[in-house]
Amino acid sequence: MNDKIKFIEKLAESMNENKIETVKYEDNNFEVSLTKKRKERNVIFGSPMAQPAVSSNAPQEVQVQEEEISAPVQQEDPEEISGTKITSPMVGTFYASPSPSAGPFVKEGDSVTEGQTLCIVEAMKLMNEVKSTVSGKVKKIFVKDNESIKKGQTLMIIE
Repeated sequence: MNDKIKFIEKLAESMNENKIETVKYEDNNFEVSLTKKRKERNVIFGSPMAQPAVSSNAPQEVQVQEEEISAPVQQEDPEEISGTKITSPMVGTFYASPSPSAGPFVKEGDSVTEGQTLCIVEAMKLMNEVKSTVSGKVKKIFVKDNESIKKGQTLMIIE
């Protein structure tokens, strides 16, 4: 029974990370359906926010739906620039500095060392530091501060 609870928790966590609204899982004598509740909100300015997952042991007929967050079109293609790509580990909001009043972690042209913090990705109110995997020089930064980003999106290139 404890394994089933852990499985349900991981399933709910995966739903939040991947912007999935509903999911149904069946295996022999075990069946679980998870559905996020949506609240109507009037937003003038803002970005999409993840809703908490709600679990239910009662079987329900549901469909898996994936929500996409559209990112602004990048002016330069990261594929055309040589160097090491630093990509987002998750969907979230890009922050170039540790606080609104502080300067950015790095700017284009800055030298960085392996393990140095480059930016922060906020996901579900958790701040996740993105660290450099190589030493080098920041060649290009593709996203702006406070911009919504996708998992795997190129944030910057280090040469």
